[in-house]
Amino acid sequence: MISGPKLIKPLSWEEVFSIWEKHEANLPHWIEHYTKRGFESWKDWRNSSIKDLKLETMTWNLYEIVDPIKIVPDFHAGPFRAWIKKYYGGNKTVTFKEIAHNVEMQSDHTIHEIISSFPEDTTIIGLQNEELTIIDGLHRCCALAVANEKGIVLAPKLFIACAVFSGELPLLGQENSPT
Repeated sequence: MISGPKLIKPLSWEEVFSIWEKHEANLPHWIEHYTKRGFESWKDWRNSSIKDLKLETMTWNLYEIVDPIKIVPDFHAGPFRAWIKKYYGGNKTVTFKEIAHNVEMQSDHTIHEIISSFPEDTTIIGLQNEELTIIDGLHRCCALAVANEKGIVLAPKLFIACAVFSGELPLLGQENSPT
């Protein structure tokens, strides 16, 4: 599945969703986004945005990614409409290495904040089809790719909750989503 990962343990979809919730649910820009769209909670909004993926039917595993600053830039960023519009040059998905070359991303305040205070231990979420595609943790992956491009040393303990996804990933999110 993933090149060079260390399998830690199987996960249930509920555990994976809880990881995602921990990373996003309390961020003010996401709270503002989902309440403006009429959702009462992060769970309601996120479940609505990912329902077509049928993630709850998949077999999930947790892996540790060895040498993430070198490995993550080759992962693909998920097919999120706002990211496609802003960073992908019209492509449905691109690698984080390609995004790291984007001048706007290289100077992005949020990315530099993440680089300067990158978590010692963090988990991203991905789907394995033709390539490994990240569906949660895009900013953290961009920060690793930009740091790698700039020669900034980061050595976090990075985990990925991952499942095999057969077929083509559908477009996700809204064009006006905060990124």
